[in-house]
Amino acid sequence: MKYKQKTLAEIKVEIVQKKDFLDKVHAARMAVRSYNTVPVEERGARAAPLVAMLAAAPAKRVFKLLAQGDSWFDYPPGTDLIDCLHSIHGHTITNIAVAGSTLNDEAYGPVPREMFGLPYGPVQSNDPDRITELVHRIQKDKPQALLLSAGGNDIAGDEFFSFINNAKSGLTPVNAEVLNGVVNGTFKTAYRYLIDIALEAAADQGIAMPIFTHGYDYPWPDGRGVISVLGWKVGPWFDDSFNHKNYPNNNAADLEARHKIIAEFIDAVNTMLGALAADPAYAGKVFHVNLVGTITSKDEWANELHPGNDGFKLLANKIDAALQAHI
Repeated sequence: MKYKQKTLAEIKVEIVQKKDFLDKVHAARMAVRSYNTVPVEERGARAAPLVAMLAAAPAKRVFKLLAQGDSWFDYPPGTDLIDCLHSIHGHTITNIAVAGSTLNDEAYGPVPREMFGLPYGPVQSNDPDRITELVHRIQKDKPQALLLSAGGNDIAGDEFFSFINNAKSGLTPVNAEVLNGVVNGTFKTAYRYLIDIALEAAADQGIAMPIFTHGYDYPWPDGRGVISVLGWKVGPWFDDSFNHKNYPNNNAADLEARHKIIAEFIDAVNTMLGALAADPAYAGKVFHVNLVGTITSKDEWANELHPGNDGFKLLANKIDAALQAHI
């Protein structure tokens, strides 16, 4: 059997069939992690500083957003981009992002039943996929814009090993053929699928819903992972592959060499996303926010993959500026 990308018509049929599950799993997520944020006027006394800020900046607007993504949108140990866009900039956001998600997950994978480590029933072979969940939320929430975050996990962790050549091989550090094939083949196809279905679903609902992508910033592959207050640890994501491929981390020069290698990956993703946004077919509909160079110090990174709280705030400022300019 040859599998293919679903059409919007097929997705709409699946929504009708699996609406109960989609609503229940969404409610379970909200109960566990407060995934759904609320308008400023419903936040009570805690929103007083935000209300004052908005009153002092009458040109600044707040929007109703939908977010699909990875841990840059869903980072349990600390703040993330969605937290900042909600609490600092006042946007109302329905967040269906799940930490650890790959672009493959978001485009083709099933709706995850794990909510911050808490399972919502046993996994079923006929669980709806995340493109179906995305369309369902567009139908229900009718957002003014969609935020997408994906690709970082597809080239981190075990996957990273095949992207770099051994330092002793005499080859360039980055396997350019593999990187180009993945980013401009696999990634581009998946992103275009997400974008096309989302835009078609928005048009089907009679709403304008521009889409905003980002391509991360340059992290420092120094071996730091995430250690949570609950005692579990994830990461590091690059250190093991670098060590096995003979790129040590014994001094500042070693780390800088690793940093430059990672920059090639981030540049490739940003270039691909920028080219997608520049496609005439997406004029006025898709916008890419290039976050490279926002975080200038290694100390502003919490670990190999995630900025610290202050770093996420700086990144969110850029995304908000794009929202203000293009909605």
